[in-house]
Amino acid sequence: MNTKQSDTQLEYELQELYILSQHWLQDISFMEDEVRFFKNILLKYQEACPLKEMPATAADFITKIRGQEQHIDSLKIKIPEFLHFLKPFIDDSKKEMGIDFLERYNKLRTELRALFAAVKVTKTDLFNYTEAIMTKEKAV
Repeated sequence: MNTKQSDTQLEYELQELYILSQHWLQDISFMEDEVRFFKNILLKYQEACPLKEMPATAADFITKIRGQEQHIDSLKIKIPEFLHFLKPFIDDSKKEMGIDFLERYNKLRTELRALFAAVKVTKTDLFNYTEAIMTKEKAV
């Protein structure tokens, strides 16, 4: 009688990957809140100051924010698709993984990191922008 040992390390890592992917959905939700906050700040300072001196900068922010919203919407579809793709590997530890498994994971992780970095840059730039507006308002 042969007894097969299951690869418990692989099962553990797949479960960790599944949990990580679920956390990505929470991260995306946070990014949605950040982008909503950016839009509110931009709107507030556009109303407070006509921004005649810096209309191109405001338009640039609007374009960046819209692009980030589209990226978020795309990831809100891709992450559940990845979770659905991952589930059979967790349910059946004998299911073979191909190179596409790693490619899908890496592509999604890279997209998320790029979004996080872009949002961070937008936040910094937007705060600098609003600070400049407040400084001009105080000077007037």
